[in-house]
Amino acid sequence: MEFQILSHAGLLVKNKPGKSLICDPWLVGSSYWRSWWNYPPVSKDLINSLQPDLIYLTHIHWDHFHGDSLKRFPCNIPIIVPKGNYTRMKDDLYYLGYKNIIELKHGERFQLDAGFSITSYQFWMFLDSALLIECDGVKLLNLNDSKHMGLTLRQITRKHRPIDFVFRSHSSANERLSYEIVDEPETPVDDLDRYIKEFAQTAQATGARYAIPFASNHCHLHKDSFHFNRYIQHPLLVEAYFKKHGIQTPQVKVMLSGDRWSTETGFHISDKDWFTNRETLLAEYLQQQSESLQKFYKLEDEAVIEKQVVTEYFGQFSASLPFFIRRYFKPVQFTYVLSAGGATKYIFNINVYKGRVEELPPHTVLDHVTYPIQIHTTAFIFLRGIEFRIFSHMCIGKRVFYKVTSKRKKYMEALNLVFNAYEYDLLPIHKLFTWRSVESWTMRWREVVLYILLVKDKLIYGKLDFEKYLR
Repeated sequence: MEFQILSHAGLLVKNKPGKSLICDPWLVGSSYWRSWWNYPPVSKDLINSLQPDLIYLTHIHWDHFHGDSLKRFPCNIPIIVPKGNYTRMKDDLYYLGYKNIIELKHGERFQLDAGFSITSYQFWMFLDSALLIECDGVKLLNLNDSKHMGLTLRQITRKHRPIDFVFRSHSSANERLSYEIVDEPETPVDDLDRYIKEFAQTAQATGARYAIPFASNHCHLHKDSFHFNRYIQHPLLVEAYFKKHGIQTPQVKVMLSGDRWSTETGFHISDKDWFTNRETLLAEYLQQQSESLQKFYKLEDEAVIEKQVVTEYFGQFSASLPFFIRRYFKPVQFTYVLSAGGATKYIFNINVYKGRVEELPPHTVLDHVTYPIQIHTTAFIFLRGIEFRIFSHMCIGKRVFYKVTSKRKKYMEALNLVFNAYEYDLLPIHKLFTWRSVESWTMRWREVVLYILLVKDKLIYGKLDFEKYLR
């Protein structure tokens, strides 16, 4: 067998007869409104060589479920997705024109060929999944972004041991770095070191022979997010962490786009250094993509929002929330500050409790006493969030910036959680009691136990100690 790293989270696996599977093929262009780009870039020759028999998509985030990349493959290709409580992945694939969709339940095995099978393992309320690939006697655990731990990770390792390779993310893919605490500017908003530490702990807990830093090999090129490149935890930092802490098992291997391993010849890894001189290479990459970026800047500058669209969306959103959630948001309003053409064009005050929207003049002075929760982004992104029900995606791309007071930050964090629940069919609450949802969570009972234990830890010790669930 052979596997090859394709991209940020793209993985190709082939068996000896030549049957091939691709996971999460983001191969071309950008993701999250020109913010995320594959780093290093994927060669055209590699892209053009791909003729997979099947595709597996771990979850719906665009750096894994990438429409423009999927369109490079025939519409009749089987695409396999996890079967969770919601149908969004399947529905969006139908929208893109794909009809041969296979849903795998938690722990369900799918045979691709003789000696070549996959098993899907779901995790997290807002559906993610890991994929255990068994090919010609080699076992690969593609955890990507999923945070399996405790009983959920032991379910995988006990059933499939020994595992040869584990792949997992090792850098930030959330909104934490996008916060500015205006009344406590020195307050740290994220602990960057923990991402690599959790990578190492998870890799050790799997008992794998090799650990591959994965699903974090990207960069930011949009003018609004380019500065976030300095916070990306790249694979050489992972390698250095393993060396510093004397971690020899598993053995960490830095593999980037184009690198591969086979049972016959072992590792084939390029000697190109993408990280020591990363600032210069990023400047070159930015120049190469300048035309694409300039076209997108122009598109963003021309965005127009009708207040009625905003009013209808948040009216429906509020109505979907149970009273106790709406009541939680009663003390606050959320102020969206939306730019276009290089200046503030729209300001909307959102009252989630009442489902009401107030539009303010774009020249309004936004002091942090009157407006303690401000969300700054572009009119274009805000409108896409409404049109496609993807407010939960907005913060991932680091194109949204939160300026909040220390006392109000918790409300913004809560709203982002509620957006996820709304868009992943956990709200309205009656959607939790569909047969599909009940079946999914029953099969994932270990995860439910984990959440109970985490809540107990929070109540007793005042913090969440993930480390003890990775021993």
